Amino acid sequence: MVADKTIIEVDNLTFRYDLRKKKQILSAISFSVKQGEWIAVVGDNGSGKSTLARLLVGLLEPENGTITIDGIQLNEETKWDIRKKIGLVFQNPENQFIGTTVQDDVAFGLENNNTPYNEMKQIVEEALQLVEMDMYWDQDPSRLSGGQKQRVAIAGILAFKPNVIILDEAFVMLDPKSRNQLLSTLKQLREKRNITIISVTHDMNEAAIADRILVMDDGTIIQDSTPEAVFKTNQQLAAPFPEQLRRKLAESGSNVPQTYMTEDEMVRWLCK
Repeated sequence: MVADKTIIEVDNLTFRYDLRKKKQILSAISFSVKQGEWIAVVGDNGSGKSTLARLLVGLLEPENGTITIDGIQLNEETKWDIRKKIGLVFQNPENQFIGTTVQDDVAFGLENNNTPYNEMKQIVEEALQLVEMDMYWDQDPSRLSGGQKQRVAIAGILAFKPNVIILDEAFVMLDPKSRNQLLSTLKQLREKRNITIISVTHDMNEAAIADRILVMDDGTIIQDSTPEAVFKTNQQLAAPFPEQLRRKLAESGSNVPQTYMTEDEMVRWLCK
């Protein structure tokens, strides 16, 4: 459930990888996110999506502007505290694996935080249960499937009990079944813990389940609105599958509703 509390505030954010060049990767980016919101960030390659994700967790330092996470302004002094509140899941989960077993990998960050063993053991068990990977606790992460690896990577983030999870193209390597299972898991986690989710993605079906979509182009946000409004007005973005189906049915003369439909709405209409 989305709360009134603002969890992320980005103000006039500007970034260049090479300060000797005039070209800005991000230019005057500003937006805010409420606690419990699901935000999708979409745009072509090179639009600045992944750069924004890395800035939000302090992996990169902005040229200008500010990022505030849960009331704390991100800087060199505060970034370690902020990383306890916000976690980033990469496209390739193997980039995040360190432990020789699933439980060791999830526990790694807690060990570095000097978490007492009994407390750590309970946290790891709970995190693995949340992503339905507790039965694999003693397995070698390298022997898991792509979807299972990504679940373990998410469990490692959840062990810190973050306020925010950022998914940077986290599902791009997964088959549709694994992708749908993980999205369903994240929906449940959001409901249980009121976690804020920021999904950087090229997948419009993934973007369609968000509360809001930020459309990026050439380092700027050109649209910030609901999925319905974005897919109605932005012809450069491919519509998600349910909306594509609705349009095809309308073209064939079917008495389908004339407004944008989510997946659940389309399923309910088809089952009438």
